[in-house]
Amino acid sequence: MTNHIIAAVFISILLVVGVGAGHWYAVWEDVFKEKDTLLGKIKTLEGEIDKLKDVDKDLERYKAKIEELKEKKKKLQTDSIRLDDVVPTLLESTETVASKFDIKFQDIRISPLVRAEDWSELPVEIIIQGTFRNVNCFLKVMENRKIINLAAGSMNVAVSNEIDKDSNSPMLSVTLSAKVYIL
Repeated sequence: MTNHIIAAVFISILLVVGVGAGHWYAVWEDVFKEKDTLLGKIKTLEGEIDKLKDVDKDLERYKAKIEELKEKKKKLQTDSIRLDDVVPTLLESTETVASKFDIKFQDIRISPLVRAEDWSELPVEIIIQGTFRNVNCFLKVMENRKIINLAAGSMNVAVSNEIDKDSNSPMLSVTLSAKVYIL
């Protein structure tokens, strides 16, 4: 009987150890699965962290680009403001000088602004009519006051069919291609 009891106890112990081992194996299997899941999540998060580091670099690059574009915009706005001031001043000055010397305007054309680093030039074409003397005085004053730069352009002169009533001199039709410089 003692052998039976020993065998029964031994079988019971084996059964308890087997059930316990099965239970612990099931628990550890879940732990290992959870460990693998967590390690996968950690790798995913590390990848996202690396991406975020790249985003920080991109953000700094974009901020620098925005600042560069703001400077460019500011410069263009400043040039535009200067142009808005220059054109009316140019027209007013030219009209004042022309009226002083009895010069008649036939046409004024202002071409698009040509930008350079520290200055811009505004090409203009002016077609006027007057006597030789008056045209000469007009051009001298325009050049001396630096209203326009005649040296950077051209001039075409043609004799008109009209005669000046006061001096009985032929009228000249003059086409000036000149530049106005904006600093």
